[in-house]
Amino acid sequence: MKNDVEKLLQKEMDRKGFIKHVAVGFAAIVGITTVVKTLSSMAGNKNQTVGYGSNSYGGTPSSTGQKQA
Repeated sequence: MKNDVEKLLQKEMDRKGFIKHVAVGFAAIVGITTVVKTLSSMAGNKNQTVGYGSNSYGGTPSSTGQKQA
């Protein structure tokens, strides 16, 4: 990998080629981090409810600090 980076740095290129290489590198970094975040959020949220809470008024019954009758 170090040789590949060295080859890329020694390669002559114009402004258009440089911007193209930078854009591809940026897209790769952003894409990889997005995939990792998506996979980690999918793995951790299996029991999470959708919306504001688990009961009809939002939140959980113990979140108000009052006992329910």
